[in-house]
Amino acid sequence: MAAAVAVAAIPIGLAEMLHWRASRRLYGEHAHVRRGERGAQVVLVLGFPATRHGELHPLQRWRTEMGVRSLRAGADSRLIFSGGGPPGIPTEAETMAAYARDVLGVPAAQILVETAATSTWENVGFSVPWLESARTIAIVSDPLHAARGRRYLHRQRPDLAARLVPADDYRPFERLRLKVPTAVYAVTRPPMRRLRARLSGTPLAAREVAGGTAAVAGQEGKPIAAAEPGS
Repeated sequence: MAAAVAVAAIPIGLAEMLHWRASRRLYGEHAHVRRGERGAQVVLVLGFPATRHGELHPLQRWRTEMGVRSLRAGADSRLIFSGGGPPGIPTEAETMAAYARDVLGVPAAQILVETAATSTWENVGFSVPWLESARTIAIVSDPLHAARGRRYLHRQRPDLAARLVPADDYRPFERLRLKVPTAVYAVTRPPMRRLRARLSGTPLAAREVAGGTAAVAGQEGKPIAAAEPGS
């Protein structure tokens, strides 16, 4: 029994360490300012698909709850949900925004939805118009995914990345059933992408440049939201 517990503790411990380390990386010059002193904060929550039955996925629930608890009190703060989806059904962003509004009690006036993005790179790029007016920015997802979002903002808009502050994302032993698989995905994703790029004959850099140009330009994937960018 003790041996089984020890074996089970290894992946949990590794996942906790990876998420903790990720939650402390890639912030801007305001990273150590206390939450109550950050000014008009924009919290960008990265999307995830709903279940096959169209219900809120546990990862969507977790990301939304982290986004809400990361939102600075005040009418000038904004909570952005980014994520598209197949036509004819609610998008990732709309599903998560509804949970934040109807269940968690976030005022509708503080919620924005970006419904065109189909990747993390686009989540960040298509949300830039709303990030422009923010004094501080928090990107929310599971900590490992959020760190990738921050890295993408550093690459797309270094000036905005300087405004990045920590979200309230990492809490020890929270949602272990989600932390372990998301950690596995984060570790295996880079080698799998390199393998796919090698098989397709397209260098990763070229694929990211192509996607990045569209995301930063934001024309074809212009944000669809309840308010104009910058409001």
